Amino acid sequence: IENQPSHCLCCDNVLGGRLVVEHLLRLGRRHIAFAGSFSARSPEFQQRHRGHVDALRAAGFEPDPRLQADANSLELEGYRAGLELLDSGVRFDAVFSASDLIAMGVIRALQDRGLHVPRDVAVVGFDDIASAAHFSPPLTTARQDTHVAGELLVGNLMKLIAGEAVEPTLIAPELVVRTSCGARI
Repeated sequence: IENQPSHCLCCDNVLGGRLVVEHLLRLGRRHIAFAGSFSARSPEFQQRHRGHVDALRAAGFEPDPRLQADANSLELEGYRAGLELLDSGVRFDAVFSASDLIAMGVIRALQDRGLHVPRDVAVVGFDDIASAAHFSPPLTTARQDTHVAGELLVGNLMKLIAGEAVEPTLIAPELVVRTSCGARI
């Protein structure tokens, strides 16, 4: 609706993508695949992919388009993406998944093909859903702080009601390191 106050509050997905890939690079991973949707319907996944690409290039690596598998945020889609990456024949030693559900599917595909996560392939997700800590192996992920988001949203709503201007807000994600990346074996 035109001329109505509005507000944008979201996770800094580009930063999150960079944090994940920089972490994998520090662990010695050099062939990092990406599993997630590239559709305009998934702008947050596109932003996470941009962070992935930015981090690789900053470290002197050119992303390999053959190491990109399209997937929506479902475990079954992640499983399919994992198989697609494996069947490509292109070597990879890590997968950054645009969501935790995709990452869980990727891990299952890797395990079904006899690979060990994280020894053979490190896997990292995004969101820190409740089951991420209890998955096997426990999933390294970028956490979106929903408590901070809720507090900011309420505060900004109060400002809008009072007629005050509110700027778009990006919330920095936090990397939660668990076993799936290989840092805690």
